[in-house]
Amino acid sequence: MKRVIFLGLLAVVAVAAQANAGLTNGDWSTGDETGWTRWRAPWGSTEQWSVTSSGPTPYEGTLSGSDGVGSFGWFQVVPITAGQLVSLSGSWAGNLGSSGWAELMLFSTAALETNDTYIARIDTGNTADIAFKKDSWGMNSPSVWDWESATLSPHPSGNGGLVTSLGYVVVATKLGSYPSPLGTVSFDNIALQVIPAPAAIILGSLGVGFVGCLRRRKTL
Repeated sequence: MKRVIFLGLLAVVAVAAQANAGLTNGDWSTGDETGWTRWRAPWGSTEQWSVTSSGPTPYEGTLSGSDGVGSFGWFQVVPITAGQLVSLSGSWAGNLGSSGWAELMLFSTAALETNDTYIARIDTGNTADIAFKKDSWGMNSPSVWDWESATLSPHPSGNGGLVTSLGYVVVATKLGSYPSPLGTVSFDNIALQVIPAPAAIILGSLGVGFVGCLRRRKTL
C-alpha cells in the first residue's frame, strides 16, 4: 500500500516537473542511438545494441544477445544544476532467461568524468546507484514481461529513481546474464524530471521513508 501511495505521489509531482531535463533521445524517437553511449563489461560476448520498432510507441532501444554472456547497455550524462532533486522514469519489456538481470541506473557526480570511469561504475552496479531492477532469481518478478513502467520494479536497496544532482546526472540501462546466455530487454520513454523545490522537499522525505520501509520488509 505504501508503495502504491509513493508511486502515485511521484506521478503527480512529475506532472509539474520539467520533463526530460537535458536527456537526449530518451524515447529513441530519432530511430538511432543519438545521445546514448554504449558500454560493456570486458568479459562478455555476442552483445547486441539495436533500435527496434516493435513496441507500443516506436522506436525503442533494445539490448539482446546470441548464445553469449555479458553485462552491457547504454548510458547518458546530463548536466543539471547542483542541489536539484531529479527523478527517473521509463518503460521496459523483456525476457531475462534463467540467469539474467535488467536495470535502470541513476547516479550523480560533481565533475565530468571520463567514459571509462562512468563505465566502471555502471559495470560495478552499486545498489545505491540502481533505480529499478528485475532479475531471474525473483527480484520484481516475473522475469518475462510485456511493456510496463519501470517504476513498478524499484530495487529494495536502491535510490527509487530519485537523486540530488551534484552537477552531472548519469542515466544507464543494463542487460546482463551469467552463466546462461543473454536474454533481451527493451527500453522506451526514459525521462528525467527536475522536481520543483516545494515538491522536492516533500518527495525527498517520502522517498527516504519509502526506501527505509522496503529495507525493513526485506530483513523481516
